[in-house]
Amino acid sequence: MWRSVSSRTILRSICWGSVRSKGRGVSVCGVISRSVEKEMDWEPCSSGELRTVNAGGRVCPAPGGEVGFVGIYKNGGFQSGDFQSRKFEPGECAVSDLIIRGGYVVDPSQDLEGTMDVEIRAGRVRRIAPRIEPRGRPTLNARGRIVTPGLVDLHCHFFEGVSHYGVNLEASMLARGVTAAVDTGSAGSQTFSTFRSGFLDPARMTTRAFLNISAGGLLIDGLGENVDMRALRVEDAVECYGRNRDILLGMKVRLSRNVVERSGGRPLDAALDASKALRVPLMVHVGDTPDSLPKILKKLRPGDVLTHAFHGRAEGILDRRGRVRRAVWEARDRGILLDVAHGRASFSFDTLEAAMAQGLMPGNLSTDLHTHCIDGPVYDFPNLMSKFLALGFSLGQVVRLSTQTAAAWLGMEGEIGTLRPGARGDVAVLRMREGRFRFTDSEGAHRRGGRMLEAVCVVLGGEALRPSGKNRRRLRRVS
Repeated sequence: MWRSVSSRTILRSICWGSVRSKGRGVSVCGVISRSVEKEMDWEPCSSGELRTVNAGGRVCPAPGGEVGFVGIYKNGGFQSGDFQSRKFEPGECAVSDLIIRGGYVVDPSQDLEGTMDVEIRAGRVRRIAPRIEPRGRPTLNARGRIVTPGLVDLHCHFFEGVSHYGVNLEASMLARGVTAAVDTGSAGSQTFSTFRSGFLDPARMTTRAFLNISAGGLLIDGLGENVDMRALRVEDAVECYGRNRDILLGMKVRLSRNVVERSGGRPLDAALDASKALRVPLMVHVGDTPDSLPKILKKLRPGDVLTHAFHGRAEGILDRRGRVRRAVWEARDRGILLDVAHGRASFSFDTLEAAMAQGLMPGNLSTDLHTHCIDGPVYDFPNLMSKFLALGFSLGQVVRLSTQTAAAWLGMEGEIGTLRPGARGDVAVLRMREGRFRFTDSEGAHRRGGRMLEAVCVVLGGEALRPSGKNRRRLRRVS
């Protein structure tokens, strides 16, 4: 039997940790980390536990534990569900319990490759073993499939309907195996509150963002956000960042000639001023920049990100003789991340192959997925991974660059990008198709490959979701 108590009691329970219903103690354990003044979903979790989850996140009880459930808190009250509690019977499974059976597990964070089962309990990885008995718990058949940690995309754009770059987060990312996504500068100080409340906070997957130094962010197609220096308001950026430190990762600036025009190198200086004041990293978009790449790199600090590092346009990482510039080696050695960020115009097979031949490797894989490249040449994250397989990377190398390295840069190593016990139960289940495939870079060049990865299922906090519908961009829960 479900019993209800008032929303006022629930708010009190956030402070006290328990409520009373008919004289019986009920542990309150699903506390959202966002302000209760914003819309959020409250999901059930184990009795006696205190969990912090993102709005829309799912944390569920172990069998035999009590569970509370609250609907949506909006406009000063709980709109649906209210608080209810009941006892889970022995053997009754929570939706975030799952055993993924028989897949070929690839987890570079543990140097692990082989056919194994993965057990998720209460939304977290419990163990990986050659065989795990279900004992009545839900299972997902992954035989013949590749099982990896959920993919982590350090560079994409999902301010959908506001920024001309924005794609649908779930259809374009989650349905393709990405369980953690970072928006890189779609919003600036004047648009970030809308971006956060409408896209970041409600997301059920892990989301983070970089703040654009330009106040409006990426709003108008064909008009560079850094053309007019009046839009680059350092004080406003610092203030906005200070209010949103829990979800922001750093500052972002684009420096291509068509973005800055006569502003030249001044946008970089403004972005550096903000990032230094905040003591946070700076992501710098390069490719056909007015300033030379060595001049730009000289200003960057350890922990900063050079995004679109392997583009094929002017002022790239190679000199006129095709050699990696000394400034690039020095930047890498100082701890500057060389981010792939493929995008529409920012990745060249020739550049990457020349760099690799000299020993310079990418720091991570990321898509720069947006509306102008989702229908080619990027398509999705598994397609990007397939390109790197065609370039000679091993499956383990590709998975590492798609999970562990980005998670480490985010400071979330052990939490995402891994299947270690205790990590979030976020998993990508991929199919490896064999055949003859042609891959295209941003310059229109092609490479042939014999393997193509595609996402067939994604597990988010133990909940299995399968792509469906036209273009496989909808998600349905796997029963």
